[in-house]
Amino acid sequence: MHNFWLAEILLALAALLVANQYWYIARSRCQSPALLIVAASLCLALAAAAGAYRYGIDPGVTELHRALSRLSATISFVLIGIALLWARLGLGLGRDSRAPAYVTMVLVIGSALGAAETAALSPEAVSSLYSTLGLLLWLAIALLELISARTLSRPLALLLAAGAVLVIFAGLVVGAGATRVLGLARINWFHFMLAAGALTLLCARPLFDSEDSSHG
Repeated sequence: MHNFWLAEILLALAALLVANQYWYIARSRCQSPALLIVAASLCLALAAAAGAYRYGIDPGVTELHRALSRLSATISFVLIGIALLWARLGLGLGRDSRAPAYVTMVLVIGSALGAAETAALSPEAVSSLYSTLGLLLWLAIALLELISARTLSRPLALLLAAGAVLVIFAGLVVGAGATRVLGLARINWFHFMLAAGALTLLCARPLFDSEDSSHG
């Protein structure tokens, strides 16, 4: 268990790198959709940092780590999916203002809270639903680019699609258990795969860099 913190740090660093790269784009070009990637990445990094602190220093923050992990699972991937769709469509909304990004974040978080308060859905089910929706959007945009090669080259689109598949595989198959696979605990594999998947978002930067992504 004591080496779990290393994988969490790796995930936090990967997420921070993505946040840094998209923050530059958010400031200088396509502000709102890129800002959603920044927010999603920072949320993922915060949860991973809490995990590193939990496993490496103080197990007393276990509940905080779980809460942040649930928050990240609920909003990070759906924000990424929305951002990729937004950039792929080349919408002018949010190009000159960050306000639409903040409105989107409020709507996503508010809808998640509302869904979690209903008797029909548990917080875990809401988290799973939102993360699945976001990952499917991520994968769909990558596959569209792979087929059309409109803005992304096919190698970049393939890597972006692989990132979504890797995250889906990590969640559905690998899980976050302590049992070992090929000498590593599942939880470490899980975080390595999340880190690798997050890094593939760097391949999507041309979608956001484009002055008018609706025209290749």
